[in-house]
Amino acid sequence: MRNNSGFTLIEMVVTIALISVVLAVAIPKIDIDFGYMDKMASEFVMDVRYIQTEHMKVADSNHEIKIYKNTNTYEVRQNLNVEKVVRFKERFSIMYNNGGTISFTNTGTPINAGTLTIMDKKTMETKKISIVPGTGRTIILE
Repeated sequence: MRNNSGFTLIEMVVTIALISVVLAVAIPKIDIDFGYMDKMASEFVMDVRYIQTEHMKVADSNHEIKIYKNTNTYEVRQNLNVEKVVRFKERFSIMYNNGGTISFTNTGTPINAGTLTIMDKKTMETKKISIVPGTGRTIILE
């Protein structure tokens, strides 16, 4: 008589298949856009601070941020020269509540202070970036 103390190939395949199914269901899906709104909010704040600084360095600076909510983009411009274009992913929308242009005086005071809202259309989560009137301080609101 033979002593068969091992597993058969079929038993091994069935066990691996069951473990695979359980793991596929149990592990949550990882969102590719995790942290995207935080990254884009920080980039917008840096761009606002950049144009504010340029206005304070040069009295007649014509730096501005032009926001296009229909295409979910904004441009950092000096006069008519586009220095930078930022496009948000299709899943996100942007809206600025005080017109479509952000600029500053030579003292750093915002001309069109307001709030930029970034919204994730899938989860309906929002992130707001506020430019404070009078001081020009830029704040990311949670």
